Amino acid sequence: MSDDEFITGPHRVDQPHPDLPRALADLLGRVTVAGGITGFTADTELETLTATAQRIVDDTSASPKRRHVLTAGKQHTLAGAVVLRLGEFPVEQHRAELDWLLVDPEVSESDVAGKLLDAAESHATALGLTQLTLRVGADGRTERFYTDRGWVERGRWPRARYAGDGEYRDEIWLTRDL
Repeated sequence: MSDDEFITGPHRVDQPHPDLPRALADLLGRVTVAGGITGFTADTELETLTATAQRIVDDTSASPKRRHVLTAGKQHTLAGAVVLRLGEFPVEQHRAELDWLLVDPEVSESDVAGKLLDAAESHATALGLTQLTLRVGADGRTERFYTDRGWVERGRWPRARYAGDGEYRDEIWLTRDL
C-alpha cells in the first residue's frame, strides 16, 4: 500500500466483519515490526497478535460494548485503526482509554492517524464521554503528535516500557478533555 492510494474512512465498526481479527492482527504486526509502540515486540508470535485482535473484536461485539473500533482502509487492507476502551467502573464511565492508534507504516504520512484520532474524539463525544486517556512510550514524535492536538501530559513513569534489546522508555500519561 502506498501513500498515493485512496484510503477510505474512518469507519465505525458496529458489526465486525469476520476477517477483522485477522486484518487487525496483521496491522498490529506491521506497526510493531516497523518500531511502533504497540505493547508487543517484533518477535511476538502471530498467534499472540491474533488472540489479542480477537479479544478486541469480541469486546466490540459484546453487549454492552467494552471497546469501540474505527478503521480506515484500502480495499481489503486495513490501513489504520483506533481502539477506545470504555471506563469499566462507575467512577470511570465518563471516560475511555485510547488503547491503540495504529497506522500502516507505508501510509503514515497521509494523516490517517490524525483523521482516526479526530474520529475517535468525535465518537467519544457522541457517546457522552467527557475525557479520553492515553499511555504512550516516550519517543518525542509520538508525544508531539498528541500534544499538538490538544492532549495534555499528566504524568511520566520512567523506564516503564521495555523497548527490546535491553532498552527501556518512559511511559507518558496523556488526557484530552472533550
